[in-house]
Amino acid sequence: MMTGMKFQGLVIGNGKAEFVFYGSEGRKFTEPAVPCKECSGTGEVEAAAPVVDYVNGGYMTAVNATCEDCQGYGYVVEDEPEED
Repeated sequence: MMTGMKFQGLVIGNGKAEFVFYGSEGRKFTEPAVPCKECSGTGEVEAAAPVVDYVNGGYMTAVNATCEDCQGYGYVVEDEPEED
């Protein structure tokens, strides 16, 4: 994320998505966004969580967790293509 910038939110419309930031002087900046590949744009991923069972030794169960790549927004900043 950019230094000195305040995150305003995610704007989705007209077939595109953008993250909106405001600088310390009040200037608006936008960054193109694309759906997150980790969660397929849902903002959640399936994770395993332990369940304590003192009689049978416990087990793991599936839970939905916030995607760490997109912080639950479902979108990430579009990567710039690498130059050769």
